[in-house]
Amino acid sequence: MRFTIALLAGLCSTAVVAQRVTDPNANLWVSHWGDQRLSERWSVHTEAHWRRANLGRDWQQLLLRPAVNFHLNDQVMFTLGYSYYFNYQYGAFPIPFQNWEHHLFQQVQLNNHAIGRVRLQHRFRMEQRFIAKLVASAGDPTEGVFDRYTYQSRFRYRVWLTVPLGHETIQPGVFSFNFYDEVFLNFGDSGRLDYIQQNRISALLGYQVNKPFSVLLGYLYQTIQRPGAANGADLIELNSTIHLALVCNFDLRKPKVVQ
Repeated sequence: MRFTIALLAGLCSTAVVAQRVTDPNANLWVSHWGDQRLSERWSVHTEAHWRRANLGRDWQQLLLRPAVNFHLNDQVMFTLGYSYYFNYQYGAFPIPFQNWEHHLFQQVQLNNHAIGRVRLQHRFRMEQRFIAKLVASAGDPTEGVFDRYTYQSRFRYRVWLTVPLGHETIQPGVFSFNFYDEVFLNFGDSGRLDYIQQNRISALLGYQVNKPFSVLLGYLYQTIQRPGAANGADLIELNSTIHLALVCNFDLRKPKVVQ
């Protein structure tokens, strides 16, 4: 009896493992981030991502993200924004058709929590995702035709650590070590937490060119869960990525007049 139970348990565990497929990919991302300060309270966020698969040979994703920031103070910033994604087919288990997404998002960012020379930043984001669903064309089954939008909610949390190298603070001409981890949590129609949809962990070497401009270059490891995407089995993408980020933060505030 015990042998039978053990055998059934082993078969069940094997079946569960067999239903998860991994797909490793090597990608190249080039990004722009920027917060352009207009006044003491307001700034405009600009962001764009050029994401390529197969180390740059094929498209993976295009992302554009404008937003507006409200600065409560130097430590707390609220953001309201919009994201446009265009998703391409890549990897061993590509999506059936290229599609696009429209996101609205709300965000709170906590800056400059210091532990010695180490600076910590926490970011909390809630997204409302409208994802285009395409179906096969009647004339050509390989061509997708827009059918409708599906809706998903997603919560994201990111912690970012920055350490200036050889100096106490980040300033022009200074290198820095940057590390971050970001987790993506999907919510279902019932409002409950469903699963960790994605995680990103990254190490980047930064260089402050001058006050507005800095450059980051490093490695990002991305995991994505895609239920049922591997011929009915759950797919786990394991994406090793070279990431180059160009950061531009202009301060357009008028200088204060000294009386």
